[in-house]
Amino acid sequence: MNVEYINPFIVASTKIISETTGLTPKLGKVYVKDIPYNGGNVLVLIGLTGKISGCAVITFSTEVACKIASAMMMGVVVTELDEMAKSALGELCNMILGSTATLFSQKGISIDITPPTIMTGDNIQLTPHKSVIVCVPLVFEDGKALEIDISYMDK
Repeated sequence: MNVEYINPFIVASTKIISETTGLTPKLGKVYVKDIPYNGGNVLVLIGLTGKISGCAVITFSTEVACKIASAMMMGVVVTELDEMAKSALGELCNMILGSTATLFSQKGISIDITPPTIMTGDNIQLTPHKSVIVCVPLVFEDGKALEIDISYMDK
């Protein structure tokens, strides 16, 4: 695990979440996940290409996803994940990874990101190919969290 590669995800995600939702997540304990692993009920997958290849999977419980979508949609209370709420979550994750790519660029590391893929369901199992999964939990004031699961291979 290269801290130089993980820190941009942490900086970008806390900044973007705070700016777009008004929520202030705190960094939980970063750890390596076993493979395969189960995600939350809502997953947003964004691929990474360039100097670093792999993906970032942002996982939410349905409750946290609704809370974040509500905060993003200013005044609309989201109680279920309809297409508008999923679109908001996809855009949030796209902004996080876009900001992450910019931070990498400032360090001379060129990466590109793919459009977000949003998945919902129970017991979604992920098995990234030949890589380590670094989990970055972001914990909100109520104790609920989202996780950014980063798998990459340095080229």
